[in-house]
Amino acid sequence: MSPATAAIVATVIVMAAMSFLAARRIAPGAERLTMQWNREGKPNWSLPRNAALAFTPTLAVLVLAFVAMSGGMIVAILPLCVAFVGAHMLHLVLLARRGG
Repeated sequence: MSPATAAIVATVIVMAAMSFLAARRIAPGAERLTMQWNREGKPNWSLPRNAALAFTPTLAVLVLAFVAMSGGMIVAILPLCVAFVGAHMLHLVLLARRGG
């Protein structure tokens, strides 16, 4: 397995684990979770719970696979992996603070 592939697999596993843990802790009774907030802190749009928790990991898989298939090296893929994990973490923290 190449280093780029290993980084992508590790990123997807970490993001899936984050979503799995968040599913139990963040707004357990909510059917929908907010995906974006406006400047006043009010939700702009939401998705059903499972789709919301899978959105960023799925986007990461698509983007990282595209970059890898385009000949992306580890130096291009690693910053993307870190950015996706960071963005997913930020979204989950915001959900936890604002109650989903």
